[in-house]
Amino acid sequence: MNKAKLLIVILVIFLLGDWTYSFFEYYYIPLDGDLTAGVVPSSDVQQVLDDPFGFHLLISGEKHVNPNRFFAHFFFKEYMQKVPIWLQNLTDPITSVYLSCALIKILIHILFIFILSALLSGTKNILDEKFVIVAALIVPFIQANGYWSHMGINDRATTYTFFYALPVVLLLIYLMPLYRIVFNHEVKNLGPFKSIFLFIAAIILPLSGPLIPGIALILSGMVGFHYLLNNGHTNKPFSVKNMIYALQKIPSQVFIILIPICLISLYSLFLGLFDSNYTSETIPILDRYIKLPLGIYYQISQSLGVPLLLIIIGVNVYLIKRYFSSPEGMKIVGSLKWIGIFAVVYLLLLPLGGYRPYRPNILRYDTFIPITIALLYFYGISTFFLLRHMTSRSLNVYLSVFFIFCAIYMNSDRIETEEYHSERKCLEILANSHAEVTKLPASCNVMSWEPIKDPKFSKNNTVMLKFWGITKEEKIYYQSSEQN
Repeated sequence: MNKAKLLIVILVIFLLGDWTYSFFEYYYIPLDGDLTAGVVPSSDVQQVLDDPFGFHLLISGEKHVNPNRFFAHFFFKEYMQKVPIWLQNLTDPITSVYLSCALIKILIHILFIFILSALLSGTKNILDEKFVIVAALIVPFIQANGYWSHMGINDRATTYTFFYALPVVLLLIYLMPLYRIVFNHEVKNLGPFKSIFLFIAAIILPLSGPLIPGIALILSGMVGFHYLLNNGHTNKPFSVKNMIYALQKIPSQVFIILIPICLISLYSLFLGLFDSNYTSETIPILDRYIKLPLGIYYQISQSLGVPLLLIIIGVNVYLIKRYFSSPEGMKIVGSLKWIGIFAVVYLLLLPLGGYRPYRPNILRYDTFIPITIALLYFYGISTFFLLRHMTSRSLNVYLSVFFIFCAIYMNSDRIETEEYHSERKCLEILANSHAEVTKLPASCNVMSWEPIKDPKFSKNNTVMLKFWGITKEEKIYYQSSEQN
C-alpha cells in the first residue's frame, strides 16, 4: 500500500471514529422541554400546521406563534412521531426516542462536514485524498459538547435542531451551485430537474428556520455587490449605467437561484410581523442594540472555542500573505473580507429579529451559527491551501502546532451521561408505575426545562409517552426531592 492510500485509510478511520463518538454524545443528551409541544402538538403549534403559508393569518389579521416556520414544525412533528415508532422494531420504546434524537443530529453533523469538504476540496468523492484531508481538518471543530455553547452547529435540544442546524445545512446545499458560479467561475446549465428542486427548496427554506431569510437576503445583496464591482466597464461602479451593465453580465443561473428565495424570504419576514411569541416580554430596538456588544463579548470571551479558531485564522492569513501571496493565496485571503462584511451586516440586522428572554444579549450560539460556519469555511480553505504549498520543514512545524490546537478542541468535547441516566431512570420508574399520580426524583428534568412540581404540568408529556409506547396509559407525574 502506497503512502497516499495509507493516509486515506488512516483518515477514514479517524473520521468514522469521530462520528461514532459524536453519535454517542448526541445519544446521551437528555430530552428537551419543548419536544412534547411540537410533537403532540400544542394548540399554538397546531395553528401553524393548519396555516402553512400564513394566508388565513393575513386574511384574519390574527397573530400566533411562529407563523413563518411551518416546515420546521412539520418536519419535526413527522420525524418524532414516526421514527421512534419505527425504531421500536429494533429496540425498546425509551431507547428508540433517544436513538431518534441522536440519529437526526449525527446525520446533520455528517452532512455539514460533507458539504464543507466538497466545497473546499472541489470533489464529492468521499474517498478522494483531498476530500478526506479537508474533512479531517474540520471534524475537531464540530462540537457536540465541549465548546458547543459558543460555536455549536447542532442544538442540544432536538426541537431546535430542526429550527436552526437543519435549515442552515440545507441552505448550504441550496447555495452550492451559487458558490461554484461566483467563487470558482463554473457556470453550468442547471437543467430542469435541478431548477425545479431549487424552486421547491426556495419555498421551503425561508419558511423553516428563523435565520434563513436574513442569510439569504444578505448573501444575495453581497453577490450583487460583487458583480457590480467586478463587471463594471467604467471607473464609476455605482452609476446607473454601470449597474445596468453589471446586471446584464450576471449569469442567468444566479437569478434562478437567488430571486425565488429572496421573494419568499421577504414574505417570511412579513409573516414574522404577526408572531405573537414573547410580545409581552420584548424590549425597544435601541435597547437590543445596546445589549448586542455584550453578546458579542460573551461569545468570544467565555470559552476557548471561538478565540482559538480566530487565532488559527489569523496565523493562516499571516502565513499566506507573508510567504504564499500567489493569486490563489490572495484570493483566499480576499474571501475573508467578504466574510467580515457578512458578519458585520448580519450582526447589525440581528436585533431587528426580535427579543427573547432566554437570549438576553441577542447573540448566542444559535444565532451565531452562520458566522461559525463562515469562520470554519475560511479556516478549512486556508489550512488546506497551506498544507498543499508548504515545504517539508515548515509543514512539520505547522502540523505540530495545528495538532496541539486540534487536541484542545477534541479534549474539550467529551461524552456527558449523568443527566441522561437520571432522566432515563425516571422514565423507567414511570413506565413501571401503577399509581395514578407518580412521584419522580427531582434530581433532573424529565422532558422539561426544569423539574415538574405540579402534576398538571406533566399532562402533555404523558400523552407523548403513551404515544411512544413508553407507558400503557397516560400517567401524570410530579417531581420532588423529599424522601418517601
